[in-house]
Amino acid sequence: MNNKDIIVYKERFLLKLMILVVLISVTGSALGQTNNEVSFILQGSFSKLDYKVLNQKSEMKNGFSFGAGYAFYLSENWSIGTGAELQYIEGSVYLPIIEGAYRTRDQEGENFEFRYQAKDFYENQYAYFLNIPLKIQYETKGITRFYAGAGIKAGLSLKSEYKSRLSSLVTSGYYPQYDVELKGPGFAGFGKFDEIDDSRSEFDINTSFILNLESGVKLMLENKKSLYIGGFLDYGLNNIRSGASSEEKLIRYNSHDPIAFSASSLLNSRENSNSGSFIDEIRTFVFGLKLRYAFKL
Repeated sequence: MNNKDIIVYKERFLLKLMILVVLISVTGSALGQTNNEVSFILQGSFSKLDYKVLNQKSEMKNGFSFGAGYAFYLSENWSIGTGAELQYIEGSVYLPIIEGAYRTRDQEGENFEFRYQAKDFYENQYAYFLNIPLKIQYETKGITRFYAGAGIKAGLSLKSEYKSRLSSLVTSGYYPQYDVELKGPGFAGFGKFDEIDDSRSEFDINTSFILNLESGVKLMLENKKSLYIGGFLDYGLNNIRSGASSEEKLIRYNSHDPIAFSASSLLNSRENSNSGSFIDEIRTFVFGLKLRYAFKL
């Protein structure tokens, strides 16, 4: 599936979810206004894109989300809800040493195998999702209520970026036609090079389907208003990795400017020309605190 097909799929999926939201809202209005609850949501979280690379697990960073929700009360205790949330996820991974090799061409057009060893490789990922939830909630009665909810979210990827850096890079070129490995000269892109610190670049991830669990306390306020204070867990159910291209190399060799090295993301790179990708599966994982200010219509 190419990028155009993915965009069309996302737009159709979002349209279907928006239609569902409207139908629930209209149904709620028809059955009685006091059954409708609108809320504004703010979440502070720990988050990451969850994956494993070369026996290293990705690390958690801070994240956040905000949005609005709608709930229709089936009874005094039970309700179903939906809404829209903008969620920011940040994660990272650190590898003391990472090695690779692949075939390419040098400035003279000669075929060779480019070999590299990167030290202290660190990558940070930043991702924005538009989450559309569909959930059910139970709450007790009284002024101070306990509530618990569960459901599914569809997380549409809006933007995803990475930033890589490494402390040093050692490279060489193996020419099988001459059975020789060159570890110099530097101007040809072979030798030891200092820190590489790339600027942010984009990478692709797919729509995330998420199991959502939350619970906490609901404080009933005046004039049909309420304040929810609780915790939540968003666990990604599917692999959102978009796939690695055979042309995507972790450390890119530039035949036109051999010392102008740059780094791709681990999330969509291959170890070498004949092997698979560094990472097979990526899921979202988020947990934290949730505040919800609500009022009944």
